[in-house]
Parts: sequence; C-alpha cells; structure tokens
Amino acid sequence: MYSVLAHVTIQPQHVDEFITLHRQLASEYLREEPGTLGFDVIQDEKAANHFFVHETYVDEAACQAHMHGEIVHRYLPRILPLLSGPIDDSIFLGKGFNITPVET
Repeated sequence: MYSVLAHVTIQPQHVDEFITLHRQLASEYLREEPGTLGFDVIQDEKAANHFFVHETYVDEAACQAHMHGEIVHRYLPRILPLLSGPIDDSIFLGKGFNITPVET
C-alpha cells in the first residue's frame, strides 16, 4: 500500500463546494482507477476550512498514474481556486499497511 496525506486550507465561503467536488472526485477515482484503494477527507473540527486528504493506492506506480491521470487534470482547475493557500502534501508520502479487525 502507498499513501499520501495532504493538508489543504479552503476559503471559508467555498467549503461546501470543496466537499461536493471531492465526493465526486473520489467516486470517479475509485470507479475508474484500478490502483486506487481509498480516499478519506477529514474536516478539522476546530477550523472548518482545514481538511486532511488521505489517499491510498496499491503501490507507488498507481499513485503516480493517479497524479498524472485524466481525472486529476479535469478536477484540479476546479479545486485550486477554492484554496486559500498551497496544498501541503509534505505531511506523509510513503509505503504502509492497513490493520482491520478480524472477522469472527
């Protein structure tokens, strides 16, 4: 598994639009990109215009395919104007694993 955790700050008046776009975006990724495992979008409870976006892929190649894919190029021009600062994707980028409860 390969993960990216990014922090974005959205202009307060565009928070709802950002959420709507990211729901559409994540649905398309999961449906159309076979190497995409999941997306978590976490809204900060203390600062409602701050979000953490956690993306998971089968491997680094799938992440790179995503970053250079058609969906990103279609949505990025719609998302960038909603930001109030740069995307901070330096929080975490790397290999990992997932632990879930064992079914009984």
